[in-house]
Amino acid sequence: MITNTHYERLFRDEFATLASNAIWKDGKDQYTVFGRYRIIKENNRYRVFCSLTDIGLFSSTRTALSWCIADKFAFYNKARDIFDLDSNLYYLTLDISTRARIGDNTKNSEQREIIITKLENKIIQKKDIENRLAKCVKWAKYYQQRGFDNETARTGHIATNNTNR
Repeated sequence: MITNTHYERLFRDEFATLASNAIWKDGKDQYTVFGRYRIIKENNRYRVFCSLTDIGLFSSTRTALSWCIADKFAFYNKARDIFDLDSNLYYLTLDISTRARIGDNTKNSEQREIIITKLENKIIQKKDIENRLAKCVKWAKYYQQRGFDNETARTGHIATNNTNR
């Protein structure tokens, strides 16, 4: 007869092997990632901890998780790029919204035109950063999927020598 302790031991052993690839939601606004990282929601942003070290704030769980994936696979330059791009995007978004509000409240049409002209450049910068960050997130998603042990091998295009003779 199998006892509960036997099931607990099996679960503990199996869970320990899966923890290095597991992402799960602990509480209402907290995630545990790969048994090493924690992502906690703080005021519409997400703070990442690696063990007890505070890594920083990210604007979304996607970018926070992408940073964790890059760090897990020791792509430290990519992790730094994700963090920098996300921070730049966050502050640029704040700057655009603040300047737009100032432009809306300005009564002088000449000043409003100057503000709008400056905003156009910042909006272009924001789109560029968003595109670069999206590429980093896609890269991280690919590496995470590639990192699973039970993944089937990607065979690619297999050339066959079929002839119709």
